[in-house]
Amino acid sequence: MSLTPELVALCHREEVDPGPSGAWTQLSDNDFRALALRLSGEADEGPLWVFAYGSLIWKPAFESVEQRRASAYGWHRSFCLDLVRWRGSAAQPGLMMALERGGRCDGVIYRLPDGEKPA
Repeated sequence: MSLTPELVALCHREEVDPGPSGAWTQLSDNDFRALALRLSGEADEGPLWVFAYGSLIWKPAFESVEQRRASAYGWHRSFCLDLVRWRGSAAQPGLMMALERGGRCDGVIYRLPDGEKPA
């Protein structure tokens, strides 16, 4: 069986995006800067590495100067993130992969260029 436009059309449905839930507050640029500064202050003096286990492996959204295969022990990939917007709805949540406790997840680590960690 091949994935064809006809098969995709069979499962297409229009969903009105209800917008964000009133239960959370969107972060501002200042909020992100404060978070980046806090995390940078908690990091050691060594280089900054990013662990990729999904689409970041084949399409990283940042510049790196080195990459290596790596494993995250104590975590595994799982369809555990329910999405009620974009990929799903409240009536039929979409599932997205995320990391869940237990097991092992293989991936890639990217070393970011030296410089200001908050950036």
